[in-house]
Amino acid sequence: MQQSNAFGICLRTAASLALCLGLAQIGKADTITDTSLDVDYTATSTFKPVTDNMFDVFLIIDPTVFDAGSGFLTAFSLAFNTVSLVTAPGGVSAWSTEMPGGLDSSDCNGKGVSSGDVCFQNPGSAGTPVPGGPYKFEFAVTMPDSVALTAASDIKAAFNSLQNNSGKNLGQIQKNVTPEPSTLLYMSAVGLLMAFVASRRR
Repeated sequence: MQQSNAFGICLRTAASLALCLGLAQIGKADTITDTSLDVDYTATSTFKPVTDNMFDVFLIIDPTVFDAGSGFLTAFSLAFNTVSLVTAPGGVSAWSTEMPGGLDSSDCNGKGVSSGDVCFQNPGSAGTPVPGGPYKFEFAVTMPDSVALTAASDIKAAFNSLQNNSGKNLGQIQKNVTPEPSTLLYMSAVGLLMAFVASRRR
C-alpha cells in the first residue's frame, strides 16, 4: 500500500512539473509588441520538418488594440529566404501579390531581395480590418542547411485606411521575431502525462 501511495505521489509530482514546463513554454513564444501602433507579432513552429528542411511556421499579427485609426492590414514581408504562404485570412488567393523583396508605405517594393525578404500584399479582398484580428498566417519555410529555423526573421507590416492600400498610410513597422516551440506541442505532451496519471489512480 505504501509503495502504491509513493508511486502515486511521484506521478502527480511529475505531472505538476510537466504542467509548469508547458506553461513556461507558452510564455516563451516570441511575441514582439510594436508600441507605436499597439500591434503584437508572434512566431511559432512545431520544429518538425514536413519534408527535408522545410518547416511549418505560424505568424500571428494581432492589431486588436491598433491605435492609429481605422483601416486595414494590407501587406507584410518576412525574411525566411524560401517561403510560401499556406493559409491566410481570406484564403491564400486574397494575398495574391507575392514577390521577393520588402515593402514600404505604398506596397511591396521588390527591394531587399538579397536579404531574403518575401512580400505578401492583399489587393483588397482579405478582410483584415484594424482594430481587429488577430490574424494568423501559416508558411512553408525551407531553410538552408547552415541556417537554423530559430534564427530571427525581419518582419514588416503595412496598415492603410483602405483595403487596397490606396488610402492614407496608417503606419509601417519593422521588427525581428524568432520562431519558438508551438504551445500545442507542449500542451499535448502535458495532456498525455496527465491522462496517464489519472489512469494509474483508478
